[in-house]
Amino acid sequence: MAANKETPEEEQEPATGSKKKLIIIIVGILLLVGISVGVTMMLLGGDSTDEAAVVEEVVPEKEDPSYVEFKPFTVNLGPDDPVGFLQVQINVLTYFSVVAEELEMHKPLVRNNLTLLFGEQKSADLRSQEGKSELQKKVKESIQLVINEYGSGGEIENIFFTNFVMQ
Repeated sequence: MAANKETPEEEQEPATGSKKKLIIIIVGILLLVGISVGVTMMLLGGDSTDEAAVVEEVVPEKEDPSYVEFKPFTVNLGPDDPVGFLQVQINVLTYFSVVAEELEMHKPLVRNNLTLLFGEQKSADLRSQEGKSELQKKVKESIQLVINEYGSGGEIENIFFTNFVMQ
């Protein structure tokens, strides 16, 4: 009988140990699931209404076109350049009235940046259509940087040269 008493005790101890292991495994799984859900919620953000409000603020609807005209820029080219000066007049196209207002407000800064940009040009590069297109791209980038840094970050659609003289 003594042997019988030891057998049930031995069977009870492993059963209790395996129940403890099972509980620890379940708790561990629940913790992992909870942490995963928490991290996912944190990465994805709040509810969808907040995201919709942000999208509306960042991407307003396009309006009628607005053209902002800049007085002519006249700059001296480098001393080694066979052409003495460059005169350029531009119009900026945007479909956002807030961007047009910001262009008017920041015209002195835009004019300064463009004057420096125009003064760096080489007349040989500007004789070709590709050279003018490259300058047009640089002008657009320069103006867009001002709007991004000091304004709403709205979009400038295009830049048009309305006068372009090298002499």
